[in-house]
Amino acid sequence: MAAKAKAESKDERLVTEVLGEALSGFSPQVAAWKNPEDEIRKLVRRDYVRSVRRTLNYRQVRELVKAFSQILPGFNSRPIDKMSVERFAEMASAIGFHFKASPCAEEDGLALRGFYITPRKGLLKRPLIYVNTAHHPLAISTTFCHELGHHVSLGLFKLDREPVHFFFDADYASHLEETSELAADAAVSFAGYPEPIARKIFAAPWDWGLVARAKNLTEAALNEIRGHLRKVYGFDLMERIPVNQRLNYLSGMIRYAKLRWALLAEFDL
Repeated sequence: MAAKAKAESKDERLVTEVLGEALSGFSPQVAAWKNPEDEIRKLVRRDYVRSVRRTLNYRQVRELVKAFSQILPGFNSRPIDKMSVERFAEMASAIGFHFKASPCAEEDGLALRGFYITPRKGLLKRPLIYVNTAHHPLAISTTFCHELGHHVSLGLFKLDREPVHFFFDADYASHLEETSELAADAAVSFAGYPEPIARKIFAAPWDWGLVARAKNLTEAALNEIRGHLRKVYGFDLMERIPVNQRLNYLSGMIRYAKLRWALLAEFDL
């Protein structure tokens, strides 16, 4: 018991240290979170198929879906529901990583959704996932799924293991350029929009021509997305979301929906 308490204390100190580093050393990301309009403009204009094609391949995406299907039964067949913090901890114990969760809202803390820390010799024997629980329950589950995506993809694809992968709430555009970040976001998109639902929502003729594109969401698709999130997750952007946070959550909605559209268009998954 004493050894376990000591290990937990070490984890908590590490989380506190990394939180302080994130909120003091990543001012551009915090600034972007404060001005989400710019991020939304980038997301709306971007053709996600081109980004996916440059960063991920079919084999990697198939392996990602297969690995997540073993962790979350029904993955990409039905929506993965919101999960409790207790469920996250159970999964961490079963899979083999540390998990920490706490609310962080003061001093721009909401800009940070979570982070993934790779093992550190003499400091951290197993990876650690941290989730900021100050967010909406759906955002908390989304964050955990994103960080779990780091854990899975780093093992699958043998990527360079950066010491810490930070997840900021308005830093989605940069994720399109990094394999690890895009794979982590792809996991979220598959979890929220499984194939049967993705084919229904993104039924517009996006594949006219020789090259698939996923750029401009139709109004019908946006209405389908809002209806899906309301029905499955009880999430409505205009209800119970503080006015000053709506644009940040909207950027996430656009991000994951367009990415799911691109994954369907490019890989037919």
